Amino acid sequence: MATIDPAQSTLYPKITTHIPEIIEHLRRLNRDPAHPEANIIVDPMPFIGTVKLHGTHADILVYSDDRIVFQSRNITGLSVAKDNQGFAANISEKTAAVLGLRDVYLARWKELNPSTTIEQDSPVVIAGEWIGEKIQKDVAISQLSRRFVIVSVNINGTWQKDEAYSDISLPDHDIYNASRAGSFHTTLYPDDYERTVSEVERLTERVAARCPFAATFGISGLGEGIVWKPIPCQYNGDTSLWFKSKGGKFKPTFFRIPKQHEGADIIKERRKAAGVVAVAWCSQQRLEQGWDVLREKGVERDVRALGDFLKWIQHDVLEEEKGHIKEHGVDEAALKIEIAKIAKPWYRAKLREEDAS
Repeated sequence: MATIDPAQSTLYPKITTHIPEIIEHLRRLNRDPAHPEANIIVDPMPFIGTVKLHGTHADILVYSDDRIVFQSRNITGLSVAKDNQGFAANISEKTAAVLGLRDVYLARWKELNPSTTIEQDSPVVIAGEWIGEKIQKDVAISQLSRRFVIVSVNINGTWQKDEAYSDISLPDHDIYNASRAGSFHTTLYPDDYERTVSEVERLTERVAARCPFAATFGISGLGEGIVWKPIPCQYNGDTSLWFKSKGGKFKPTFFRIPKQHEGADIIKERRKAAGVVAVAWCSQQRLEQGWDVLREKGVERDVRALGDFLKWIQHDVLEEEKGHIKEHGVDEAALKIEIAKIAKPWYRAKLREEDAS
């Protein structure tokens, strides 16, 4: 299982959308060191999913000395003075409730692991989404008042099975659990990728059309997608085997890499291929996310911040789409250039839009 080293970052892991990346990692895990050249056969594997909420990521870290630390996707040590959409300000007023929540998690963990000793230096990481009005737009949950929704928990340095803790929440304190919306089931077929994609897309589009989490509060509207984790215990906590699927307007754009013709100008062909995927990957949602990351990091969004914006967009594309980049042999240097061609004018137009409002 994947663990959090206390000496390393506790920031929530980046989750891929590229299923072949999951299959490749599974095969690496099952490779026989004595016969690395042997063909690896991985049996179909069940996966369980919970609704992916379109908010802003937020974590609560609770230490054994009752110290509480807040963080976002990109920032450790959030505070009322250096906040992310009011998350730290809200949760900092609920200290007793948060400590009680930590105790409930630890009590459940001890029931499930009676012979294991807990490491005192390892915080309980309650990872979630801060959602609600004015945090994101055009989704059903934006009609709700602001609240924290738990999506994962890490105890004793290990990410736990969601199902074992799905009933833990504090609705009286506006702290909910993503499992409130139910769970989804699919099977990963390593030797039949299209079968897996077909089933995942069917379930994801259903969520995108009508958010099941918002529906539990009587709100109807659009959702985003599903986060998937393997069910087998030996794999469930390995974040490199988690993946997300997005539907509706959040669904990644389909693209075909132009084929390289014999005798063609290689540099020109690479630029053409990079341009195709840059258009697909520099979606409105990703560009808006980059704009919001600047706010989250406390960077003043002006002309001088253009470099920071481009750097984030380029890094996010190269990191999240690395499976596609490797599979199609996309030239990374050319891709970064093509991303900049799209992101620069978008950012400048956004500045003009903000100045006019």
